[in-house]
Amino acid sequence: MKKTIFLALAFAATVCNAQTVLWDGEDESITSRNEFGGWWDRGNPSLVDNPETDGINPSAKCLKFTMTGNDFGQKHLACPFRDWMTPNLDGARRVSLMIRKAQNDNVMVELSDPTNGVDNYWEKTAAWYGSEGKWQKIVLDFSTNANLNDFPGVMAITAQTGDVTEPQDVWVDNLVIEEPAKVDGVKLTDLADGSLSGEVKVTGSLLHGDCQNTNGDWFRVDFDDFALLLAKLSADVSVLDLREVTLMNPYWDQIQEKCPGIVIRLKDGDIMGIVNIASEMQLPGNALSYDLFGRRIQHPAVGQLFIRNGKKMIER
Repeated sequence: MKKTIFLALAFAATVCNAQTVLWDGEDESITSRNEFGGWWDRGNPSLVDNPETDGINPSAKCLKFTMTGNDFGQKHLACPFRDWMTPNLDGARRVSLMIRKAQNDNVMVELSDPTNGVDNYWEKTAAWYGSEGKWQKIVLDFSTNANLNDFPGVMAITAQTGDVTEPQDVWVDNLVIEEPAKVDGVKLTDLADGSLSGEVKVTGSLLHGDCQNTNGDWFRVDFDDFALLLAKLSADVSVLDLREVTLMNPYWDQIQEKCPGIVIRLKDGDIMGIVNIASEMQLPGNALSYDLFGRRIQHPAVGQLFIRNGKKMIER
């Protein structure tokens, strides 16, 4: 079994800051689509109450289905979002979803059925689920999937690439397109190195992790938007405003070193906070801790992965 470590559209879709939502269990239009919330009838999916609302996915509703074996349709489900929107990725090549199940394994996502009339494609990427019974957000980077265009119409999910040895319930929620990071509407990838100075406001997503391109032989795909952002900053950046950014697996030490005294504004849970990383991280015994989504946490739970002083740690 190949294991990837992840420490980690027409605008009829819902847009939340840095994400375009393809499917959400709380969408009011779901019940009008079909009895499966718009999904195809694979694994007998149903719209249910979220069994775990006190973690990273507080949504009231989500999708549930049961894996029963290894044949087609026994551990797969498919969301034909083309049926209620006309998708346009507009250059974005990352999608994410929330998933909850009992067994750790790779989760594979396939994008297909383009809506703009070109020949069909089946582009596949996998990421590691390692939360063993808890909700986890997984990010799939399709930047190396050459045949993918901006207009996929269906997302198919293989909830486990390894063998299913007994029936297992799976919960899925929040299928989204992760928008590329931008400054003043310009993608970071289109900015010159060292061109940002003064007060900088970023929108979109800043994500750091890895996945696997699973078209044919698997190979690893790394992505690190924090390294990209670092390259675009000049040494005299005074404020970095990330309050409208979706963060995953962030680290700040290199930005702090390049831009002494920088103030980084983060969305702290539901409260917009101002965090001076350069000063606060230097206080003995008072190092700040963040979860893998960039949210500050006071007391990490036992077994929880978190970031402190730019390093990944686990609470024992």
